[in-house]
Amino acid sequence: MKEICPIDKCTGCSACFNACGKGAIAMAEDACGYIRPQIDQSLCIDCGLCAKACPAVAKVALRYPIACYAATVSDGEELASCASGGVATELSRYVIDKGGVVYGCTGSDIRNVRHVRIDKTEDIELLKGSKYVQSFIGTTYQEARRDVLSGRLVLFVGTPCQVAGLTGFLRHKDYPNLITADLVCHGVPSQKMLNDNIALYCKDDEDIRVWFRQKERSSAVCDAPWRIAYGWFYQTSRMRAPRGIKYYKDPYMFGFLAPLTFRSCCYTCRYAHISRCSDFTLGDFWGLSPDAGFAIGKGVSEVLVNTNKAVAIWAEVKKRCRCAQRDVVEAQKGNGQLQAPSRKHRNYDRFISQYPNSGLKPAIQSALRMDLYKMRFNQLKNHIRHFINKVRNG
Repeated sequence: MKEICPIDKCTGCSACFNACGKGAIAMAEDACGYIRPQIDQSLCIDCGLCAKACPAVAKVALRYPIACYAATVSDGEELASCASGGVATELSRYVIDKGGVVYGCTGSDIRNVRHVRIDKTEDIELLKGSKYVQSFIGTTYQEARRDVLSGRLVLFVGTPCQVAGLTGFLRHKDYPNLITADLVCHGVPSQKMLNDNIALYCKDDEDIRVWFRQKERSSAVCDAPWRIAYGWFYQTSRMRAPRGIKYYKDPYMFGFLAPLTFRSCCYTCRYAHISRCSDFTLGDFWGLSPDAGFAIGKGVSEVLVNTNKAVAIWAEVKKRCRCAQRDVVEAQKGNGQLQAPSRKHRNYDRFISQYPNSGLKPAIQSALRMDLYKMRFNQLKNHIRHFINKVRNG
């Protein structure tokens, strides 16, 4: 086996790595930090198990959602600690309360974002927050299979391609005690890019906490509506309080939102569609109508219930949440990633060629220079328009 799938289709899901019984496959970084399989020909016996597991080769089935809900956790304090509406937290708590285990992504060590296994309620905190990077799977699929075969209830939460990787690794068999939940994904930069950005703010041996969105009031008025702010928020061991950087002033976030820094396959992602590969799909319910009665700025989860298994589970989980049934079309219209993949930035090839040699910040600045000029020009126009209206209104 010389190539498992075409390089531009590889999602780095690690299904091939987990499927190989001879240890002939390693997941290694390329020049931009994207992880890809490398085959040791001296160990490979050409059994083909890697290709059978690869979701880019043996495609995973996609299903149109059965139902759609807007939902949040009931506890206001916990809602504030969640990236969105907190449904992943309640789903995890449900599984652990049943004696099950949860596999999800943790950013507790932001320099090593990875999937971990938890089976205690207090450890759900490890999985909270948006990571905006590709997590390292490692042997997670093998561990999940062992738990599934032992009869335990298992929840796996990840990006759609990671769920598809697990499905492929399990040979597309639907286990009744396995629940999968995919997160609506815009695309993934590499851990190398994230670590290079961290180095702009602190030393390698310094502890740092990083997050990319936070919930805050939209003005100084105490009863003003809330909003979700995007940017680079961080706190090091030397700092008394967190600091926030506007997204366009931070290379990593500016590149992410461009979108400039994703894996090449993210721009042709077959999972960026309303039909999904998991039991549940979770995301932000952008475009939710006011008649639903939710404060959008505090975070509202979009819950797509895609299988009959999910219907039965959601009937129990929703008792723990505040929720309202919505039309699937409403969810799709409000979320571009349920319609089509992120559009590749016109300077993507320039960035990919420059980054390994020049570093993240110079490569981002070179590729997004005109974007920054246009954004600042539009900001200036808005300020002028606001000033003129203020003068006119006395």
